[in-house]
Amino acid sequence: MPGLWGKRVEPSAAIRNFDSETELVLLPDPVEQWLDWEQQANLIGFRTDTRPVEVELSEVPRDELEVYVLPGAPAEIVDRFIFDDKVLCARHPLNRDGLVAWSATPANQTWSARFTSSRTLAMHGAESGDALFSLKLATDHPHPNFYQPEKTKLREEAIGTVDWVKQLTRIDALLGPLVGVQLILDVLVVLARGGESGFLVRDLRLFQDGNYSLPALSLPFVGRQIARQSGTSFDTFWAQHYAMPAGLAKARLFARYGMWFETPNPQNLLIRLNPSLHPRPDIVFRDVGDGECATDAFTSADRPWTKLESDLRLETRNSFWAFGEAGEHSVEPETLEYWYAAHDDAYYGELARCFPSISPAESVPPAARLDHWNGALRTPAGEEAVARYFDRFRSRPPVDVMHESAVDAAVSRDSEAAPRPMT
Repeated sequence: MPGLWGKRVEPSAAIRNFDSETELVLLPDPVEQWLDWEQQANLIGFRTDTRPVEVELSEVPRDELEVYVLPGAPAEIVDRFIFDDKVLCARHPLNRDGLVAWSATPANQTWSARFTSSRTLAMHGAESGDALFSLKLATDHPHPNFYQPEKTKLREEAIGTVDWVKQLTRIDALLGPLVGVQLILDVLVVLARGGESGFLVRDLRLFQDGNYSLPALSLPFVGRQIARQSGTSFDTFWAQHYAMPAGLAKARLFARYGMWFETPNPQNLLIRLNPSLHPRPDIVFRDVGDGECATDAFTSADRPWTKLESDLRLETRNSFWAFGEAGEHSVEPETLEYWYAAHDDAYYGELARCFPSISPAESVPPAARLDHWNGALRTPAGEEAVARYFDRFRSRPPVDVMHESAVDAAVSRDSEAAPRPMT
């Protein structure tokens, strides 16, 4: 049984306590459950009022704006904003800076929303339509009593997002669909012409497919209950279903797109669970605009990329940020070390599968693996290995079998290589 099915939790300003010894109570609607986990199953300082807030929108002439409708943008979302020569522009409910664009423009519509981070709100009300999406908005007050004027500037991130989505689309056209990882992409970017203000619209329809979406930052608070239902220990369960898939996904994103993330923290990663709460193999990355490029992907013409131009970074501990600082729900240091090792073994194992001819010898110690790859990928042999990897996609599609074989190999490798802490 996948936990207890509860009644709808009434929206509240209260901060909820979590008891890992009780049985997990699920909301009937997976989207509502995701929002509840986002707002409550996290660090005490991050827990927020679950009551909806109002987001005001104003009609602004399109010639006053820079509008980027990105590849694959669904009409059911775009059409909520663009009307001939007008664009419906949203403003952050906490902003007090009058210089933020359209902050004083009369509102034409009001939509209900739920905060998922300080600047991002999920549009889950009837007013915004059936398709789920989020808005990232400029504000000088990310929290009611916290002044942060730099949060009004969105241009650099917005243009970076536009550039990345275009590159991802180009590479997917060359290689076929991405498997084993889910990227949540922005589909519409609107900026005040020549200014810093604007907003980004992210497509969240994936979360409406009937599966559950667990923010990785919620893992210390409800992860023990989910693991217990499977009959597996907490440390082993999440090594297999979070640490290893996260490492594997990072390697796959680099091998395919030349992408790495400077801050792949658990606020930006989600674990997908089926209705029985069994984790799916594909980790979800959101906030693609935070991605960095380590290769020549942005200048390569006929291949996804050809060479490494800057050092790779795993940012292993970043993906487990605050897991050891969650009060009574903190993950033990020994378990974190086990997860770090499982993450890294999966990452390096996937690189070796993609580029076998330049993989390190077994005698290379774990701490030297990153230096090895940063050196090997810069050599002529490294460029040949990259070319051979992409040639494989020309002869056969990147079907799920390729991903599953990598997952199976990583599971086997990590179960042998990473000593399991006592629980």
